[in-house]
Amino acid sequence: MDTFIDDEKAAEIQKTFSYNGYQTVRRELFAHLREPQMTIRKDSITFNTACIEGLEDTVYIQILVNQDQKRLVIKKCEKDDRDSLRWCIQKNDKRKSRKITGRQFCNMIYKMMSWDNLCRYKILGHRIDYQGETLYVFELDDAEIFRERPKRTKAELEKLREEMTPEELEAMKQREAKASRTPFYPGDLDTYGVPVEKHEDRVSLQSLDGFAGQQELQLQNQ
Repeated sequence: MDTFIDDEKAAEIQKTFSYNGYQTVRRELFAHLREPQMTIRKDSITFNTACIEGLEDTVYIQILVNQDQKRLVIKKCEKDDRDSLRWCIQKNDKRKSRKITGRQFCNMIYKMMSWDNLCRYKILGHRIDYQGETLYVFELDDAEIFRERPKRTKAELEKLREEMTPEELEAMKQREAKASRTPFYPGDLDTYGVPVEKHEDRVSLQSLDGFAGQQELQLQNQ
């Protein structure tokens, strides 16, 4: 039974509408300050406050990586569990994110993803329930890329001061600061997302087969 539409244009659109040619817009293109997010640098990983709060009462986690699916999973564990990592600081019933240093682990992730060592990568987390547990799934292929601000030695800074005027030096610092805050995508992203016909729930998890714990990936928690 056709639905009555009191709008000639809407009726015309309904008769000819299909999803052909449409793309489902990826959420990375929108502001997401309050969404769970992980940041990976060449020597460490951190999780934002929204991510920490999303796993209630969780202080220790295990990290799993699927090299084929390019996914990283976070799951709650106990302090004495094998391969447990403290991902936050707990004080007075409040939890605060902490940096987890793991240069060897991060080097392996950068190599697996062919990432640039001069950049940091931010990935939004998908919260799911799996076999009675709450997990965060991070699609590493969907990372936002940020240029890291250069870290210069005293000698390099002195050389720049000799070669540039104070105004030029300040302008350079501002450009580098702006670049460090502005995300970009491989190939200068020019699509909104994947075609509707190919869009699927990419975070549906049927099993954890293919995931390796951080011990196998030699994560060094310092």
